Amino acid sequence: MRWDSERAGSAEGQLKTSFKRATGVEQSAGDIALGGWVWPLNAPLAGELRAQLPRIGVWSALAPPGWRVRGSLGANINITGTRAAPQLTGDLQANDLALRSVVDGIEFGNGRLRAQLDGTRMLIEEFTLQGAGPRGTGGTLTAQGEALWLGGQPGVTLNARLERLRASIRTDRQITLSGDLQASLEGKLTQFGGTLKVDQARIVLPEEGTPTLGDDVVVRSPAGSTRGSVPETKVPRVQVTQARQVQPLLKLNVALDMGQDFRVQGKGIDTLVRGTLTLSGESLTAPRLAGTLSTLGGQYKAYGQRLDVERGLLRFTGAVDNPTLDILAIRPNLSQRVGVQILGTALLPRVRLYSEPELPDAEKLSWLVLGQPSSAGGGEAALLQQAALALFGNKAGGMSGGLAASLGLDDLSFRGASTNADGTTSQSAVTLGKRFSRNFYASYERTVSGALGTLYIFYDLSKRFTIRAQAGQQSAVDLIFTVPYD
Repeated sequence: MRWDSERAGSAEGQLKTSFKRATGVEQSAGDIALGGWVWPLNAPLAGELRAQLPRIGVWSALAPPGWRVRGSLGANINITGTRAAPQLTGDLQANDLALRSVVDGIEFGNGRLRAQLDGTRMLIEEFTLQGAGPRGTGGTLTAQGEALWLGGQPGVTLNARLERLRASIRTDRQITLSGDLQASLEGKLTQFGGTLKVDQARIVLPEEGTPTLGDDVVVRSPAGSTRGSVPETKVPRVQVTQARQVQPLLKLNVALDMGQDFRVQGKGIDTLVRGTLTLSGESLTAPRLAGTLSTLGGQYKAYGQRLDVERGLLRFTGAVDNPTLDILAIRPNLSQRVGVQILGTALLPRVRLYSEPELPDAEKLSWLVLGQPSSAGGGEAALLQQAALALFGNKAGGMSGGLAASLGLDDLSFRGASTNADGTTSQSAVTLGKRFSRNFYASYERTVSGALGTLYIFYDLSKRFTIRAQAGQQSAVDLIFTVPYD
């Protein structure tokens, strides 16, 4: 065989074997009849193959849909043994390997493969891939192992090491991993194990999810095909089928350490996540997670306010996308402790107003939205609460986003005129607030009828001590000590 092409490279090889005439020859099981000839199992083989295949996009045809593969391959192989037991010796070399999937955010390049063929085994001496990034900043994946064919069954063993590998580069999912993985294939059973640590991660949760059909729903056209367009005048049939009972062919046992820089943003929350999880299961389509993750600091947007996350626990007991939630977020810089508590699961969360000590829901909402009790606003309190919800809310239910966020502010509120305990009257005012750090907060208050405004600066020295400075019609510096009591 000789192959020489402009784009697909060149290859040259030969194979010698022996045939027997079918007439008068007793055939055994496994012999192949070719016209008047028989190719027996014990027929000797002798041959060689030399190939140089440059970068070709044809390799992408071997990859799953949406994936692109690139590389150059060189082979120098000698063939001996018999048809029943062929023996391959020589070496395989691949350079400039690249693997990419835009949808999944995976992009690896500068790959290299060095393998030796030894009879029925292939020893993988070197396999490397680099993650996406300038000047090799994307990390590396290295692997060694062997593959063999024994008794008609494949067997593969691989040991891989990840060193700050950028496993995903999507704008909403950026993950850098390090650790060790072991993979093996014994017949039809595939096993994955090892330990991975997240060096850095940024996960942005979408505000709204896209509805999808379940795995047990198949949409067919009137012609019975599952592909192609459906005429507008006809309604496709929806057929619900029973899931097939498939024997377990995969075993997963991977420990995941979230590391020190795993940030989650979206759905109103912005926080770091710490903890360890165990990924297990018998299917890649339905893996299971076990373990507990906890939040570290962070903020949660609710009712137009930016709340501090004091407690955040996510307990995984099986499903990857449905952990149990226990989150408590408190509005800072208030004499009353009030906030939002989230319980339930990720797919069915329960959100409730929280206060300590316990208050009626109307009082909780007034403190949370307006920063003052409803009694301080007189009869306008209920209207102010409804207006605040409409102002800060969105079509998702008023839990995040809104006018304040679009202006780059953390607080945008209106306080109506009220009568203080000492008989003085407070005028209606508009307040703009911005939190620059966890302990530093600034706000500007302007009365509706006044000519000057007041600038307030709050700095929390500790949980009990706060420094407040104000400049405007009156200038002052206060040291506030808070004593909670029930």
